[in-house]
Amino acid sequence: MLRRTLPIMTFALLSGCAMLQPHDPAPTLNAVSSLQNNVSNKLSTMAGQIQQQNSLITELQQTISSMTSEIKQHNKLAAKAPKVIIQEKTIKVPVPAAAAPVDPTIAHGKSILGEQEWVWLNAIQSHFKARIDTGATTSSLDAQNLQIFERNGKDWARFNLVHDIDPNNPLIDTIETPVTRWVKIRQASTDGTERRAVVELMVGLGKIHENTEFTLADRSQMTYPVLLGRNFFRDIALVDVAQKYVQGKNSNLNPNTIQTTVSELEQSATTEKQTLQNSLNNVTTNEATSPTNMATNNVKSTSS
Repeated sequence: MLRRTLPIMTFALLSGCAMLQPHDPAPTLNAVSSLQNNVSNKLSTMAGQIQQQNSLITELQQTISSMTSEIKQHNKLAAKAPKVIIQEKTIKVPVPAAAAPVDPTIAHGKSILGEQEWVWLNAIQSHFKARIDTGATTSSLDAQNLQIFERNGKDWARFNLVHDIDPNNPLIDTIETPVTRWVKIRQASTDGTERRAVVELMVGLGKIHENTEFTLADRSQMTYPVLLGRNFFRDIALVDVAQKYVQGKNSNLNPNTIQTTVSELEQSATTEKQTLQNSLNNVTTNEATSPTNMATNNVKSTSS
C-alpha cells in the first residue's frame, strides 16, 4: 500500500512545485522609495514653515522689546511732567428768546398811517373815514349847519356831523363844543380869506389818543368828513400813502380811559409846576442871602 501511494504523492508534490513561479521584488522597492520621497518632501516643507515661523517670532519679540522701551520712556516723562488737575465747570448757555411778533402797524416806535384811516371821535362815540393829508398843517372837520353862540361869556359851536355809512339813510349827530380860537384860511380858488372857528376834540386812531384841533368847515362836497393834518401826527406817526386803513377801527377809546389820561396829565403838570416853583424859591432865597453874606465878609475884613 505504501509503495502504491508513494509514487502518487511524489508526483503531486513535484506538480505543485512546478506550478509555483518565482516572486519579483522590484514593485515593492519602488513603492518604498516613493514613500520615502514623499516623507522627505513633507519634512522639507515643514522645516521651511518652521523656519518662517521662527523668523516671525523673532520679529515679534523685537517689536515687543521696542514697545516696552517706549513705554518705559513714556512713564519716565510722565513722572517728571506736572500734574494736571481737571475741574468740571457748568456753563449756562443763554437761550435766545423767541422773536417777538412783528406789528405791521408800528415802525421805529411810531404808528404807521395809510392815506386813509378810520378815526374815532369820542364826542359822538363813532368812527369816521379820514384822509391823512401831509400837505395840510391843521386838521379839518365837516360841520354842517354851523352855529356860533355864546355861553358863559365864551364862543361855542353847534354843528351837525353826517355819517356816510348809508348814503340813502344818513345818520346825523349834533356836536356842541367850545371854540378854542379863530383862524383865517386862504382859499386856493379865491384871493380872499375865510374866518373859521377852531375846536378841540378827542380823537382815537390806532394807539394814538390825542386832543386835536379841527377847523370847522362844510365838507359835504368832500369825499372824507375828516381831514387830519401834520399837527395831529407830527413826531408820533409815519405816513405810507401806498397803504389804506393800516390801523383799522379802534374803539378802545372810552370816557373812563380819557378821564384817567387827563387826570394823569394834570397830576404830572401839577408836580412839574411844584418842582419849578421850589426851584424859583431856592433861587430867590440864594439871591436874598448873598448881599448879607457879602456885607458880613466886608465887616470882617474891615475889623482885621
